[in-house]
Amino acid sequence: MDIVALTMLGLGIFVWLFGNRMWLLGAGAGALLGFAVLTWFPSLNTGWLAFFIVGGLAVLFGVLGFIGKAFTKIIAMVVGFIGGGALAVAFMDMLGLDLGFVTWLVALMGGLVGALLLSRFINWGLIIFASLLGSMLIVRGAMGFLDVLTGTIGSIVVVVLTILGIFYHARKAK
Repeated sequence: MDIVALTMLGLGIFVWLFGNRMWLLGAGAGALLGFAVLTWFPSLNTGWLAFFIVGGLAVLFGVLGFIGKAFTKIIAMVVGFIGGGALAVAFMDMLGLDLGFVTWLVALMGGLVGALLLSRFINWGLIIFASLLGSMLIVRGAMGFLDVLTGTIGSIVVVVLTILGIFYHARKAK
């Protein structure tokens, strides 16, 4: 079993269920960023080193989200930027799109959208990001075990899980 895939799957489930907490959302964004780093630098994707990269960034951004309660808006923007950029790259990678420099521009645009969303609409931003990040982590983790989730099928599963997650969190918020 791939330890990184299992870690992302487990973290994805927690983020999907309880991700409206800033520290957990930060951990999810960090793990997804770590996975993006592994796709950019395949030589780092070797067993425990890959686990420490993904896990280390998850812990780093989780701690940042936890200690940043006094600076909620700033931390929300940082987590939104990292999460939005990582989500944009993860979607492109899942669809098999490798556009070189354009990938960085898409990541930047995703990051800006994420930062604006979380800073402007923090409650709904947390709900949407928890659902989207959790769904993406679940699918990316499950891809380590199920090759059928690549491409369009994986994207459809992410969208369905995201919609279900938004309804789940919205009902809990009432």
